[in-house]
Amino acid sequence: MKTAKMTLIETIVGIWIIAGIVILAGVFFTGLPLAYVLGEVVGSLTASLMMIQLYSSLDIELDLPEKKAVNHSRIMGTLRSVIELAVLLGSFFVSRWVMPYTVLAGLFGRKLAAVAVPFYEELRDKMKRDYDNRAD
Repeated sequence: MKTAKMTLIETIVGIWIIAGIVILAGVFFTGLPLAYVLGEVVGSLTASLMMIQLYSSLDIELDLPEKKAVNHSRIMGTLRSVIELAVLLGSFFVSRWVMPYTVLAGLFGRKLAAVAVPFYEELRDKMKRDYDNRAD
């Protein structure tokens, strides 16, 4: 689980790095900069919480028998999707304060950050090898 926790941390950091890039890339080009930023923060916060829930769910599923683990995984995956959809749809009702398309960008950050995890791991391994070579 140590590797899983490190991957969770890397993914959450990746979500917020992507959020920073999205905010910096668009905040100056919108008429409602506060709503733009709040939308990205809401989406990224939801994505981060969904990653924590995924980590907790996987921890539980490792201790369950196979059939129960599969069912639990399906239910939790559906729950995460429903929560993300509810946050996105809810943003349309408060679109004066929170821009829905930046909420979507924040939620999508979870997918982009997860795709980047192998690159984080490769970079971490390279840094460790370089450190070990210098120590010799």
